[in-house]
Amino acid sequence: MDKKKKTVIIIAAILILIICALGALMVWQKNSKEEGAVRAMYVPYGEGGYIFVDTEKGTVFTVHMPEEIYDAGGRKIGQDGLQKGNIVKIYGNGIMLESYPGQYPGVTKIKVIEEGKPSDADKYQEIVDGIYQAPDPSQPPYLNVEYSTELANVSAVITRGGYSWSYTDEDGQEQHVVADSAHVLEWKEINDIRLQEPADLKLAFDEKPESVTAVRWPDSERKDEVNGAAIPEGETVEIQEKDGGYYITGVQAGYVYQITGTWDRGTAEFGFLTD
Repeated sequence: MDKKKKTVIIIAAILILIICALGALMVWQKNSKEEGAVRAMYVPYGEGGYIFVDTEKGTVFTVHMPEEIYDAGGRKIGQDGLQKGNIVKIYGNGIMLESYPGQYPGVTKIKVIEEGKPSDADKYQEIVDGIYQAPDPSQPPYLNVEYSTELANVSAVITRGGYSWSYTDEDGQEQHVVADSAHVLEWKEINDIRLQEPADLKLAFDEKPESVTAVRWPDSERKDEVNGAAIPEGETVEIQEKDGGYYITGVQAGYVYQITGTWDRGTAEFGFLTD
């Protein structure tokens, strides 16, 4: 056999070994991902609330919902496509933050592996009752703001201001309540959201409003009292509606935000400071 043919055979053998090694590596990576995946049941509650319960360890946690969510048939869906009682596999970096419920921010993919039934989730009702309380009909809804950092999913309670609200009392009588409030720039107590960089904020009302508006001012406009001075005109902020919720994108530090929600029973104002 001449030298040229020997060289070709050696190169071919090397290529075959490389292909086999790559194939083995891909199988190993796939198996590693499967071994690291968490098998859990999806248990929603209230307006947009949910928990996952690890079906093997019983761990209760929430996740940063990834873009890749698939139903049992492999079709891409959003969070609103998940159904109560679904058994899913959750893929990610495996780092669970210590809180209750736990937080799993590094999720990359969720796949439904069993449809399940809503009644399957009833065994976790006691856990849900410990986390969630049904809203008081005599009070307007509350607002949390949710956003993600490199380390965690953050949920912050937002200060509620004035509102006008109607409800039916225990005797079946219609009641109407009006609570006046100073302008948001005058609030002495206002919850703040600390942002290291611009972030997308989800406006997580405990009852979804029919519409939402947002206005902001530089935090330098905050005053203990306006003392009759005209309130400066604020900047209208775009609200995006997607995946069944309301979002403000690219929020930066250094502003006071006023959020107004409208329901069929009335309106309520909320405010927060970014710093």
